[in-house]
Amino acid sequence: MFRGAKNAKTKAGAIVRKLTDYSGNKSHDRPIHFEECKKIGLKVRLLEDDNELQDLVLSIHHCYMNSFMNGVAYKVIENHIGAALVKNDASLLQKA
Repeated sequence: MFRGAKNAKTKAGAIVRKLTDYSGNKSHDRPIHFEECKKIGLKVRLLEDDNELQDLVLSIHHCYMNSFMNGVAYKVIENHIGAALVKNDASLLQKA
């Protein structure tokens, strides 16, 4: 994110400290909104500013949400080459 920037390590370190500060974030699932991300120095942009990117991201989001709502998966981790770890809970299967 800061490759070639002046004081890159200092900037990155400050961001890491802010993002890992339990007193400010408290838990992994709390959102950090766009303005706060900009304020702490992250380089961010709004999905709404790029219709094609927004459509792609929402398509992926809807695929995962469909998997969670209609199956037994409760966690999916997948990389860019298609390798995935899917955690399932068999107790979520409907009894016939």
